[in-house]
Amino acid sequence: MKQSSRIFDLLVGLGLLGISGLGLLYFLINERFEWIPEFALELARDPQILKRPKAEKCSECHKNIFEAWKESRHSISWTSETFIEASENRSKEKCLPCHIPQSVQGEKPEPRMDLRDEGIYCVSCHFIDNKMNGPYDLLAPPHPTYRNPDYVRSGFCGSCHQKTFKEWKATKVEDTCQDCHMPRKKGRLTQKKGLNLLHKKRWVGDHRFLHGKITEKDVILETGWEEKFFSLSLKNNTIPHFVPTADNGDPRLYLYIQFFNDEEEEVDSAKEIIAPQQETALPYNKKINFRYRLFDPVSKAVVELKYQPAWSKDKQPVFSKAVTR
Repeated sequence: MKQSSRIFDLLVGLGLLGISGLGLLYFLINERFEWIPEFALELARDPQILKRPKAEKCSECHKNIFEAWKESRHSISWTSETFIEASENRSKEKCLPCHIPQSVQGEKPEPRMDLRDEGIYCVSCHFIDNKMNGPYDLLAPPHPTYRNPDYVRSGFCGSCHQKTFKEWKATKVEDTCQDCHMPRKKGRLTQKKGLNLLHKKRWVGDHRFLHGKITEKDVILETGWEEKFFSLSLKNNTIPHFVPTADNGDPRLYLYIQFFNDEEEEVDSAKEIIAPQQETALPYNKKINFRYRLFDPVSKAVVELKYQPAWSKDKQPVFSKAVTR
């Protein structure tokens, strides 16, 4: 009986010791990793990571981020048909720095010579000075890390999206690029067994780099009738940069107006192209006015707005509204 009691006490003791050890390890990894000797960290390092590997290598630990990035336009910045066509089979040198950046650090990057099919990938944005940079100060045994506050600032995205960054800056809106295009949710930065349990959950940005959908809440329509004229205004109500916006791409809003008489017959129509490359994009929180002369009796106008992203031939409906006189 005494022997059984001793075995039980021993097992309990070992269990408590194990739990204490895990607790200490959790504390060290998340709160005091600087206490861990450098030689111990070197044993866990993966030398391949500091050789600028493909994104798939990073997926061994950061599976969720990798899967999200694969859905993004960044992952196909070099291979997309739209880019190949617009850059005349990748011959326009001005396009290269931001479609195959060597290192993104707040200024226009240099183009890289290798792994071009990776597009804008993990190493482009996170590998600086032989460390993986990011918004958190944390321990990542396979590689050195560095907390860089630029990762939550719009200026980082402005390295390539320079025109859009200037538009955003002029609005004085506090929400950053990351707030809208990389919305965060609580999760683990790594999914590798062991590390995924020892790392505490943090706010992780969406690496799909969401484009967002333009709706009638974003673009406000106002209309008015005069004896011989129909007028309308469009206001970018919610998006703190021009709509559409692009440095070199050609996204467009198409505005269609159809005019009908009392018999519901179409008697006239008009069309406007609203695009950054034509310098007609909608600035933030400012009305843009249009006025049309009416040559026939008109009792109704149908106003339709559609959006075409730079990489698509499809036009997405924003709104369609009938306005009677």
